[in-house]
Amino acid sequence: MQALQELADFGAQFQFIESESSKMPGVRPDAVVEVSVGSVTARFAVEERQRAPYLNEISRLRVLREAFENQGRPMLSAPFIREAVGASLTNSGWSWADDQGNLDIRAPGLVLRQRRTSELPRSTFKQLPQGNGGLAIIRALIRETMRGEGTKTAYLANESHVSQPRVSQVLRQLEDLDLLDRSNNRDWEIDRTSLIDLFDSEYKGPGGSEQFYYVLDSPTEMAIRISRIRDINTFVVSADVGPDLIAPWRRPSSIIVYGSPEFSTVGLDMVAAQGQHDANVIVRLPQDTSVFPSSPFVVELSGTQIPLADPTQMLWDMKQLGGDDRLEAADHLREWLLRSR
Repeated sequence: MQALQELADFGAQFQFIESESSKMPGVRPDAVVEVSVGSVTARFAVEERQRAPYLNEISRLRVLREAFENQGRPMLSAPFIREAVGASLTNSGWSWADDQGNLDIRAPGLVLRQRRTSELPRSTFKQLPQGNGGLAIIRALIRETMRGEGTKTAYLANESHVSQPRVSQVLRQLEDLDLLDRSNNRDWEIDRTSLIDLFDSEYKGPGGSEQFYYVLDSPTEMAIRISRIRDINTFVVSADVGPDLIAPWRRPSSIIVYGSPEFSTVGLDMVAAQGQHDANVIVRLPQDTSVFPSSPFVVELSGTQIPLADPTQMLWDMKQLGGDDRLEAADHLREWLLRSR
């Protein structure tokens, strides 16, 4: 496992041991590894995950930890483990390591700790298609598979407001990046997980202008008020409110509103703020119009229809606003998006 290669920097040696049946029938470690540093040797039973657990999931790992006790001390490996998650794993009796070089490995007489990065590094893939509808096509590929339309070229062209030849060109570029695979003569198979993650990593932002405001109302109440006063065809709501309406996880503390050129803030009873640090309302007039779903994405709340931004935009905005609780909410939104087919 790539995560364990970092142990060499500590002067550690390790070897893999054949795993045995655990205390739980049908469950066994992905690997058993013996780590030696100087005169200290410890054995670890490793659980390898495709993603780190959410904070609320760590307590559920107790049963797994107990099942591995006869194999070695429990260790969790994942592509990237944030600081808050790592601290919670350590407090719950887990050692852990990720592919970015972050680790906290403990046993009697042995403590190996380091954090090389607090953020998941940007993807090393070639750049995604950008201009002339590229972003809109990618968003549609991610979003419209939720409606079972797949990758029909004519449908994607209509959704993205570009020509069918342009759609075909973007699909071929995505195929070159191993994000799409031709499954038959007409449709493509989408690696949605990689496509979402790569879009999130490479997206440069909506551009345009932004204004900062403060209101006494809660962000959710503000979304309802704007939707009652303004034409819902002239704006969409993003983080924090949008994600909370479709995949609730944390109480919204701010709201980002994307407006069209026709959208106005006059009469919304908002006080201008000096910047994002003292604002709970951000209004953007984006240069990238793909933040607006081509087909309305509306949620009803308190008898009011609230138009939402493209799910990929809400995901990006959550991460840009920052904070461990938002990052966890963003992970939850990502899982919702991947399940929504």
